[in-house]
Amino acid sequence: MNPGPGCSDKAFSVIIPTFNRAASLRRVLGGLCCQEYPADLTEVVVVSDGGTDGSAQMARSLHPRFSLKVFEQPHQGPSAARNLGLRHATGPFVLFLDDDVIPAACLIAAHAEAHGTASDRVVVGPLLPAVPPRSPWGRWESRTLREQYEAMTAGRWSIGPRQFFTGNASVRLDHVRRVGGFDVGLRRAEDVELGLRLSSLGLQFVFCGGAIADHLANRSFAAWLRGAYEYGRADVAMGTARGRPINEWVVREFYQRHPYTQRLVRWGLVHRSAAAALAPGAYLAARAALIVGQPALAHALCSGMFNLKFWCGVSDALGGRSAAERILGVDAETASVERRVPT
Repeated sequence: MNPGPGCSDKAFSVIIPTFNRAASLRRVLGGLCCQEYPADLTEVVVVSDGGTDGSAQMARSLHPRFSLKVFEQPHQGPSAARNLGLRHATGPFVLFLDDDVIPAACLIAAHAEAHGTASDRVVVGPLLPAVPPRSPWGRWESRTLREQYEAMTAGRWSIGPRQFFTGNASVRLDHVRRVGGFDVGLRRAEDVELGLRLSSLGLQFVFCGGAIADHLANRSFAAWLRGAYEYGRADVAMGTARGRPINEWVVREFYQRHPYTQRLVRWGLVHRSAAAALAPGAYLAARAALIVGQPALAHALCSGMFNLKFWCGVSDALGGRSAAERILGVDAETASVERRVPT
């Protein structure tokens, strides 16, 4: 797509929060230097969130064709970093990238084309690694996302706020400012929570498979499980903010899971100490399953552990297992479940 010189109504502000990832940030900025989209319609806003590895200095040393702004703040989390970027963005579109998401040359152009002449769209691009991850949990995440993207592309799954991942997503700047930006009280799922508020404006969510990027996600097993737990707590916080004990999709998604995963979650909520002791064994078993050529088993193990930790987070945020058990007492028919992409 070539919008032509001077088409300021198609300008993009790319906001990148970063924390101690100088090497991958350099690759992100390098990918932005190779964009097919006009440089005069692109500005990049980098916000170092309390970093100590020289990321800000590295970014300032670059001399790209596009406008590059670099800011630093004390460590406050990605929400605060993106909000600082929003205050300095000129728009009219803002594109959120993470500091471990390397954009393909077509990325900004694909986002621009997906928006077209509409002013009410939220465009979400894929977050997939170019090379299959080495870890079982990395492969689980990649496969799960890929199946979701395929389902959305085929029309079997409607995209919405739940899929608003700001590692690769764009929207008009005035819409984000209108709803007040990111909630700095959330350290997880802050993008989904913003998506909920954008949805309240009546915006249309669109998946753009052509907005290609290479996601360099590389987390330890412990960090991955901790993320699952924090996502569970965040889903309760988002539900509470909307006057509900929990977001309705949490129950729907539980009944999309494999029956064995559901049983593991129910058992784990009752036997928390025993459930916590499963993690080391699951780690070893998933790695061994990959080594002996049993990727399906590795996937099942990771799925079980992710869902268990997620629901432990839900339980703790609700104040105890009894509240979580009451929610899980809803049967599939009452939850109005459509079986889509089981994990």
